[in-house]
Order: sequence, then structure tokens, then C-alpha cells
Amino acid sequence: MVPRKRVGLKDVAALAATSTATVSRVLNGTGYASPTMRERVLAAAQTLHYEPSLRARGLRKQSSTTVGLIIPNLLNAYYTTLADTVGQLLSEAGYSLLLASSRDEAPVERRILRDMVGHDVAGLLWVPTAPDPELLDYLDLQQVPVVCIVRAIRPHRVDTVVFEDFEGSRAATRHLLDLGHRRIGYIGGDDTHSSNQARWRGYQQALAEAGLAVEHSLARLGALRSAWGFAAATDLLGLADPPTAIFAASNAVMPGVVRAIQQCRVAVPRDLSLVCFDDIEWFSFVTPPITAVSVSCGTLAKTAVGLLMERVADREAAAQPPVLREISFELAVRGSTAPPRRKAARIRPAERSQARPPEPAAVGERVWNTGREP
Repeated sequence: MVPRKRVGLKDVAALAATSTATVSRVLNGTGYASPTMRERVLAAAQTLHYEPSLRARGLRKQSSTTVGLIIPNLLNAYYTTLADTVGQLLSEAGYSLLLASSRDEAPVERRILRDMVGHDVAGLLWVPTAPDPELLDYLDLQQVPVVCIVRAIRPHRVDTVVFEDFEGSRAATRHLLDLGHRRIGYIGGDDTHSSNQARWRGYQQALAEAGLAVEHSLARLGALRSAWGFAAATDLLGLADPPTAIFAASNAVMPGVVRAIQQCRVAVPRDLSLVCFDDIEWFSFVTPPITAVSVSCGTLAKTAVGLLMERVADREAAAQPPVLREISFELAVRGSTAPPRRKAARIRPAERSQARPPEPAAVGERVWNTGREP
């Protein structure tokens, strides 16, 4: 199949029986053209379905109107919301969004970054996976403004906007401790990324402040996926002395955690309290609604885009040392947390054996209500 030739100014000029210079003046709204000529040019452009080349426009202006956004996962509700918000903010600023997913794989991340630089993006918003010094040196050499979001690179060689991960995790754990919980399970991501490190440290700090040692048998660190959440929660609930509360350090694991709680027939919050870092819309709709560390995706996006636009628009600003900005949080206390039972809930072996890997929930399916009153 022969690819369709892109319609250009010459094609519009030929159909309108005029010069490309006249077509350019009419379409760009610059210079004079008679009313009759304007009608002919616009009619020709509409007939040919002419669309201006953004790349050519950028070359004429010696600047790009595209910003790259690299996120780890397009299936994570948080990241899709973030991408949508960033796209709207960039559009308002006159820029287009070029979106890609690294899948948290270092080789994919390196290729995407080089490809985006090759597309002459004006700047990059980047949730880093495994940045190495060579890659950062490359970005420095290309002089492309970069703002890291959600995760930080240490030492801070580029602008960074993150959440108060440490304090948010500490507050969530302290909330459970204040309710009287002493065996608090933790399900989080591996400590490769700064956000996971900070949340894990916040959990440990809260325990230390309460005079409790970290029981590593209650902690599960792994890939932030629903299947991992299911496996980790099932494992914790199957302990001889299970936790009375679980702190899930990412919304990405929550569907699996909820499925495990449901299939193990554990009542929330009677048998188990539950808190999550990140507040997803469905958390407030399920029964019981889920207590969460609420962080503003919109505030992070607005801060990051604003910082990037400063760097893009002002060469002097671009030369300034990198900055670190942290976005605050709120603890949304809901019905999934309560004081622990006097006697911990136990899962019968038969119930544990019935647990199976989670299946995707149908739209509108209620996967939380276990059928037992809290």
C-alpha cells in the first residue's frame, strides 16, 4: 500500500490558482489578501483537508511546541489521570503532548528519551525508572529542559516535583497506631524508586516513634501490580498471627488487595483495617469507603508544567540550579479503619486454599463488599 502524500501549501496554492506566499498569508492571518482570494484559499484548504505541519512551524520559529511526558504505566489510574491533566495544561499554554510509557524498563526508558529528544521536544516531564549518569549527561548535553515528577533522581541534577511521600506514609501508619493497631502489614513497591523508599521509611519511622520494632514478616515489597497486591495480601492474611491492619503504599496494588480480602472472607474494618497511599475515586464509593492518603494530581501537574514552562521560555531561568518541590497531602479518614478486635481474625485453611489470582473486574462490579457486616 502506497502511503498517502501529505497535503502541503503547494497543493492548496495549485487548487486556489495562486502562490504559496499568498496561501501562507491567508492561513497564518498575516499580510493582505483580498476577500475573494481569502475565500478561494480557505475553500481549497478545506477541500484538501489541509493540516499545518507542527514540525515545520517549529522549525520556522526555531522552537518546538511539543512536550514529552514519560510515565511508567498507562494502566495505572493515577498516571492516566496525570497524563490527561498535563495534556490540558499544555494545551492551554499552546503546546502539544507527546506521551509514552516506559513500563518501568530501563532499556525502553532510554530509547524513549532519545527518541523524544530526536523529535526536538521543547521539554520533558519524566517519571524516572532507572536513570544512569550517562543518560543524564546526554540530556545535559542536549540542553533539553527536564522536570522529574512523582519520583526523584538523587543527587538532584534536574528539576523535581514529588509528593510528601515520607510524611504521608508516616501519617497513615500513625493513624492506625492511634487506633490501637500494633501489627500493621505493609504492602509496597521495591525500594528502587525514591517514592517507594520514602513511603517505606515513613512506615518504619511511625513504628519507631511508637516504640515498635519493624517486623519484616509483616512487610511485602515487590512490583506495584494488582497481582502482587493479591499475592502479598493473601500471604499476610494467611500468617499464624495475621496483621490487624494493612497499609497499601500504592493504589496500583489495591484491586488485588481488595480481591484477597474478599476471597479470604475478612470483614473490613471489623477483622482488618485498611489504608492506601493515593486516593482513587472509587475508594469513596465502595462499602466501606477506604481511608487514604490523598495527594493532588492536579497540583503536581500544575506545578511541574509551570516549572517546565519557566525553563523553556527563559534562557536565564533554564541556567539556574535545579529545584525540588514537594506537594502536600491530606489523610482522608473513612470507614475502612477502626480500632482492632480484641482477638485477631483467623483465616481457616479451607478459605485460604480457595484463593485464586485476581481477574479483571467488570465495569461497575462491586469487588469490595465481602457479604459480611463490619
